[in-house]
Amino acid sequence: MTATLQRVSPNPKRVLNRHDELAILKAMDARDEADENLRNTIVEVSARSSVRVLADFTGMSTNTISRWKADAKGNHRTRSD
Repeated sequence: MTATLQRVSPNPKRVLNRHDELAILKAMDARDEADENLRNTIVEVSARSSVRVLADFTGMSTNTISRWKADAKGNHRTRSD
């Protein structure tokens, strides 16, 4: 017995249309801008507040906030340094 192959139409859920792609890209750009704004604000406020207070308020780790402060000062060291 031989099987008959039938052409299967493509699944529309496996492809993004251009409108959806653009909507996602726009949302990603907005997220990146918001992340940058948050980072800059936390670094600015860290000059007047402790890292611990900022970490408690934001729910972020003290390590992240300390790294952001160091990056802003231009003296962040990587593990390979």
